[in-house]
Amino acid sequence: RGGHCKESRAQYLEMYLFMSGYLLSSQGDRMMMGHSVEGRFPFLDHRLIEYVNQIPPDLKMNVLNEKYILKKTFNYLIPDAIIKRAKQPYRAPIYKSFTRNSTSESAKMLNAEVIRKMGYFDPIMTERLVKKAKEEKGHSLAAREDMALVGIVSLQLLHHHFIENDLSKKEIN
Repeated sequence: RGGHCKESRAQYLEMYLFMSGYLLSSQGDRMMMGHSVEGRFPFLDHRLIEYVNQIPPDLKMNVLNEKYILKKTFNYLIPDAIIKRAKQPYRAPIYKSFTRNSTSESAKMLNAEVIRKMGYFDPIMTERLVKKAKEEKGHSLAAREDMALVGIVSLQLLHHHFIENDLSKKEIN
């Protein structure tokens, strides 16, 4: 059972580094409290976590079958179609932040002329991606497309603030 130590360390590091600072803070508490909702997470109950930490890692994830024990435990309640389907992570539709309000500073970074002027990205490909994002009717872009838009806007904003406007030389109050 020597391999279990390595797997347990990976689980611990993911929990320690990723859970509170990102999942619960940015995507959980902050978002919920902003809308006056208090989240209750039954799988984060300390007694359950203590119990699950005693289970051998090879039972927690059988090959690449995540939530193996949970699926086995409740397979009589949950239809096979759900138990066997591929993981479907929740992804916030980030692109909507840049495409709904064309007057925001972020959205301006996607303007074809601004893209051309800064010269980092192919203006035609970027324009196609922005057009696709604006045309989505109740559907999300693919994760890769969403992240591409975030990358484009981020680099454009960095250039705008730190190269064109050189914030390092301005006094920041």
